[in-house]
Amino acid sequence: MNEIKRLLEKYWLAETTLEEEKVLADYFRSGEVDVELLQYAPFFEYIDEEKQVSPGEDFEERILERVGLAEGTAQGRGHGMDGSPMLAPVRRLWFGYAAAAAVLLCVSSLFLVVQLSSRSGDEVKVAASGGVISATMKDTYDDPEKALEAVRHALLVASTHMNEGKNITQKNMYRLNNSWQAATGN
Repeated sequence: MNEIKRLLEKYWLAETTLEEEKVLADYFRSGEVDVELLQYAPFFEYIDEEKQVSPGEDFEERILERVGLAEGTAQGRGHGMDGSPMLAPVRRLWFGYAAAAAVLLCVSSLFLVVQLSSRSGDEVKVAASGGVISATMKDTYDDPEKALEAVRHALLVASTHMNEGKNITQKNMYRLNNSWQAATGN
């Protein structure tokens, strides 16, 4: 059981290998799960159930219909010079991705400029469309031990809230699974 606990810790940290994940799945499938670890069994059952889900035979047609490229749809009737369907809806989608990438690039560049500027001194000046933004940055802690303690505390608080979220998610998975079983009659 100690080996399973160790593997679970690695699993939650996303550090397990495929072989270790198989060991965990086999353990929770075995039906001989220790009482202390029973709370994790539904999660691994859920993963097994999700592996069985398939998109269905008409999946590709439904996707093409949604983007307007299926035969018989208004947008799907237009064809390019090579006979392939016109991709106007897809181009609009890619334009949105390109715009998002451009914004991300600008924000990350700004972050990099601020980081590099803060290393050279306390005064940070960043050029913006309306002029120059000036900000003064100062370390909050003089003692590195106090800074480390504050970071540890912040990470502990974040971890606690993430665990609460995990528990809420697990409860909702039970409810969803029960609702699904009731709806399908299984």
